[in-house]
Amino acid sequence: MQTLLKRLVTPVVLFFCWTGLAQAAPLSLILDQSQIEFTVKEMGVPVKGKFKRFEAALDIDPTKPEKSSAAIRIDIGSLTTDNDEADVIAVGADWLDKVHAPLATFQSSSMSALGAGRFEAKGSLSIKNVARPITLQFSSSELADGKTMITSEFKINRSDFGIGGGIWNQVGVVAEVILFKVKLLLTPAVASLRTGVKR
Repeated sequence: MQTLLKRLVTPVVLFFCWTGLAQAAPLSLILDQSQIEFTVKEMGVPVKGKFKRFEAALDIDPTKPEKSSAAIRIDIGSLTTDNDEADVIAVGADWLDKVHAPLATFQSSSMSALGAGRFEAKGSLSIKNVARPITLQFSSSELADGKTMITSEFKINRSDFGIGGGIWNQVGVVAEVILFKVKLLLTPAVASLRTGVKR
């Protein structure tokens, strides 16, 4: 029994240590009901995609937002646009370069309440091993079953992270701006700890 408990507890402790939230009570991600999607325009036509594997640890305190925190880690290799050829290009060296930069991360440094369930998080976004400061706004809703829904939309300039190169930087080929839409369904960590592959 002690061996079994050790096997179960150790990965959890390591994950919380990675996020720096071991002393907080972060919410745990329900992956198969969460989404991180993106849209970028190629030749003026929107191309949509998503990531199937990601982790999130959040501790949102509406009464003391300054003590809240968020950490998200995305597996770049899990990108899909439902087009195999486009997927290979997207994770290749000119774009997200999954071989040398397998993860994209966000780590908050401060958080404030905007009112009506809206929050603003300042922190660092790292893509392709390039970290940039970013300010994200998001909504947090408490659901009837005790779960929490986090939603956010934000944009980045791909050139800020060295995303896209060569012919992709020619005028009119691929838009500079990438739109992200995030929906995270979370439950208290003591009730469920789930990360993995979204099928």
